[in-house]
Amino acid sequence: MITQELKGKLTAILSADVKEYNRLMERIRKILGKRCLLITLFAFLMFGSLISHSYGDDLKNLRYGVSVFGGIGDAWHNETEFTTFGVLPRIDVPLHRNWDLEFEGNYTYWKIRREHDLYFLGIDVNLLFKPIQGKWGSLFLLAGGGIGYDSAGKRVEQIGDSHCGGILQAGIGLYYNLWKRWAVRVEYRFYHVSEPFRDDTGLNSHNVLLGISF
Repeated sequence: MITQELKGKLTAILSADVKEYNRLMERIRKILGKRCLLITLFAFLMFGSLISHSYGDDLKNLRYGVSVFGGIGDAWHNETEFTTFGVLPRIDVPLHRNWDLEFEGNYTYWKIRREHDLYFLGIDVNLLFKPIQGKWGSLFLLAGGGIGYDSAGKRVEQIGDSHCGGILQAGIGLYYNLWKRWAVRVEYRFYHVSEPFRDDTGLNSHNVLLGISF
């Protein structure tokens, strides 16, 4: 009886410790998520200042901007439904009359039905092609990718558990000039996230972006 009682007490203590540990880890993940967002924004600003310093007299050729977006989607091979939201600060480097290279900070959040939510924190690189340009603005096509940290772990089966997320994206949009260098940016973007070194299905979404460029 004493042995059984002791085993029962030890089991209860261990169960309580495991629950407390899980709660603690969840709090740490939430805190790190907020801090990582601030760190990414700070790193993005530092990166921009380095590019600006490198350009010197050509600083006027750089364009800065930020977009917010929202979208809906599902996994590639099943009916997982979700909504997604995010913010993308960016630096645009002109390469040629019709070509630009973009560097984006990327913070994206997925609210997934029937599963754990997911966030991604990383950096994207995009290539823009502007086939139509005028005084009003320009039409552009976009293709690119990115890499960063994702919060999936083993909680989102479509993403995997290495916490290394990869982004592939393509879209179409336009710049509408407002005043001098200021322009509104509107675009559609197809968005795929998965772990680049794992054979997972990933998540896909269709997103609408609204932003400003200067």
